[in-house]
Amino acid sequence: MKELETTVEEVLRKALQSEVETRVYYQKMAQRTSVDAVRKRMLELADRELEHRSKLERKYRQMLGSEPPQAEPVTIELAPEIDNLDMSRALKLALERERDSESYYRFLAARVADTSELGRLFMELAEVEWKHKSDLQAEYDSTASDPERFLLDI
Repeated sequence: MKELETTVEEVLRKALQSEVETRVYYQKMAQRTSVDAVRKRMLELADRELEHRSKLERKYRQMLGSEPPQAEPVTIELAPEIDNLDMSRALKLALERERDSESYYRFLAARVADTSELGRLFMELAEVEWKHKSDLQAEYDSTASDPERFLLDI
C-alpha cells in the first residue's frame, strides 16, 4: 500500500472539521423526530461534539503552536427516510457515524509508520472515536427492546 502523504496540521484540521460536521448531523437528526427524548438526546450528542472540538483545538495548539483554522461552512442533507426517528433508530445512526470515523482513522493509521507522529495521532483519534462508538453501543443495547433489531435498523 502506498505511504500516506499528509501532515499533522492537515489531519488535525480535517478532524476538527469532522467534529463540526458531526455536530450539524446530530442537530439535523434532532429536527427529524417528534419525540422529545430523542430530540434532547441528539442535541446532547451535538453539544458533546463541541467538547470534542475543543479538545482537538487544544491538541492543535499543543502540536503546532498556532491557533486552529476556522471551520468551513457545513451543509448536511439527511436522507428522506431518516424521519420520525425513535430512540433506537437515532442511536443506531449515531453509532454508525462514530463507527465510520473510527474506521477512517484506523485506515489512515495503517498507511503510516506506527511510531511516527502521524501514526500515533491517527491511533489516538481512532481510540477516541472507538470510545464514542462503544458508549453509544451500550446505550443502544439498553434501549433496544429486541437485540436482533440492530441488523434490521441498517
